[in-house]
Amino acid sequence: MLSTIQAASIRSGLSPHVIRIWERRYEALTPSRTGTNRRMYCDEEIERLKLLRELTENGHRIGNIARLEKAQLEHMLKQSLTRTLSATASFSVDATALLETEEHFVKQCIEATMAYDSDRLRRLLQRARILFGQRCMVHSVICPLIQKVGEFWQAGQIRPSHEHIATAVIREILMTPLPGNQVAPSAPEVVISTPIGEVHELGALLVASSARDLGWRVTYLGPNLPTEEIVACARARKVRAIALSVVYPDRCPVIQEKLRKIRNLMPEKMALIVGGRAATGYAESLTDLKIHWARDLGSLDQLLVQLSSSAAV
Repeated sequence: MLSTIQAASIRSGLSPHVIRIWERRYEALTPSRTGTNRRMYCDEEIERLKLLRELTENGHRIGNIARLEKAQLEHMLKQSLTRTLSATASFSVDATALLETEEHFVKQCIEATMAYDSDRLRRLLQRARILFGQRCMVHSVICPLIQKVGEFWQAGQIRPSHEHIATAVIREILMTPLPGNQVAPSAPEVVISTPIGEVHELGALLVASSARDLGWRVTYLGPNLPTEEIVACARARKVRAIALSVVYPDRCPVIQEKLRKIRNLMPEKMALIVGGRAATGYAESLTDLKIHWARDLGSLDQLLVQLSSSAAV
């Protein structure tokens, strides 16, 4: 199966800019071209990109590994993972079990959170990123972890301090840039925040991480910001889009009015993306507005790819 560079980006966890740089500067691969000169990547080339990404995330310089054969790359990755497992052998967990599934990582992360062990939680998430890659780690470990913490919080099974430990470590992981994940100066830019009254930040951080992975320039404003301030930043930066996360409360008239206000204050050609647990309820009430609704991270990825390929503001 052949994939466009946008699809190859999503499948490999590398931004389109990095893929192009590795192709042109380091001759890491040679994709085929269509009659209109569009790059097309086969499954084997995408697997190669994944190997190169994992090795650079483990500290290898792309210039030293770009032209190696697939078998050599796989051998180097195996050695890197072995060293990682040895370095973290002090974990009071079964290393073999950790390699089995993402679900096992989520379970161990919950246990670390309940024990107030932020160092262990951080190491678990860092290992998950090494083993599964950034995108899989976010989708299959961090997202379920956030959901579990939320469920335990609502059920009264964890304390506020437990939730703060998890949030702090997840925030740190999501805000740490990956080696080699450069963004082109000409890349589209997105301003990310939450409307005032929405203090839950993790949804916005997930958007920032996904956008950065897909080659966007990200201006992250943090949570709980007045509508006028978000729009002022977006206008000054002349960004392609504003992305907002709305998690709680559901169907709040105040938040609904703020979403309406921000869309009306924005330039018409600037896109507004709204996602988060509460987004579905607002989507049903604001059908008259031009808003892109991201119901999950998968649909967010598709929106970002579509918007990045459309004309800039």
